[in-house]
Amino acid sequence: MSNELFIKSLSTLEELQEVQQLETLVWGMDSIPTHQTLTAVKNGGIVLGGYINDQLVGFQYSFPGFKDGKVFLCSHLLAIHPEHQKKGYGKLLKLAQREEARKKGYDLISWTYDPLESVNAHLNIGKLNAICRTYMEDCYGKLEGSLNEGLSTDRFMVEWYINQDNQMDQELPSQATHLVTIEKDEHGLPFIKDYRLDTYEEVIAIPIPTEIQKIKKENLSLAIDWRSKTRKIFQALFAKGYVVVGIERKKEDNIQHYILKKQK
Repeated sequence: MSNELFIKSLSTLEELQEVQQLETLVWGMDSIPTHQTLTAVKNGGIVLGGYINDQLVGFQYSFPGFKDGKVFLCSHLLAIHPEHQKKGYGKLLKLAQREEARKKGYDLISWTYDPLESVNAHLNIGKLNAICRTYMEDCYGKLEGSLNEGLSTDRFMVEWYINQDNQMDQELPSQATHLVTIEKDEHGLPFIKDYRLDTYEEVIAIPIPTEIQKIKKENLSLAIDWRSKTRKIFQALFAKGYVVVGIERKKEDNIQHYILKKQK
């Protein structure tokens, strides 16, 4: 028995039905119809499956997008079976997606994710070096499933320029300006006590909790407060021309920081 992940492109109805089943298991909501994923694959889209010993344990689904006269790849879903999460398989699927996208002639892959989900932030911004300058408020409206329950579906829209070694200068100064004051409540849960937006520093750091789902379960109003305040902060900073370019992790404080840099 091997634990090595084998990744391949999927295109048959049977393969996409298996993807549909895994999607329902992971996300806990209605899955994308196979007639949609099948049509996407036949028209420039990509569905990748990750297998362990011939068992599908992860997948990635994307389709063509078009904006401002340019075609890009819209990466819509990535899911890993609960028994195989936190093994680095998500990154492997994204790297395989990059290679398949290059073969099809794409230069840009874009997708959305919840900016308060620290694991996704670490993958998308920290490991893949995607960037973000767009905040989408309540992007999908109300969604089913425990991951989205209780909070508005705010999203970062990230940009991954797959033919560039570095999208922006990743050699950031060792010190970033902190605009947010964090404290902990009587149960040890972090919260934003205060913040300011009057900054013109080149590099700034904005915190998010490492366990927003835990906060949501233990104190929903506190999770909503995180959503509300970070929404205002990111919207204001993006409007000033700041771009999310990195992640700084400090797990011992149950906080990690987005690193934003002023766009020249």
